Amino acid sequence: MVVEISQTQLPSLLLLTVLLGAVVVAVYLSLKSGDKYSVEDADRDAISFADIIREAEGPMTAFLIAAFIIIIIWAIAYLVLYLK
Repeated sequence: MVVEISQTQLPSLLLLTVLLGAVVVAVYLSLKSGDKYSVEDADRDAISFADIIREAEGPMTAFLIAAFIIIIIWAIAYLVLYLK
């Protein structure tokens, strides 16, 4: 079966491919984020406030770093393109 792609479908197909790639990368980074800092490390470093709220300090995960970088790039691109 041959699938023909017209010129009008190309931008939509490109957007879909980029979004699927981004989802795959995000899932991979979120799954790998717990490798360096385990649940036991978080429990050991956690501070409990009235046994209701627990706060733990630890390194930033690769998922968060990638998310912050993407948000910063998106904001800069938006400012450059739309605030002239």
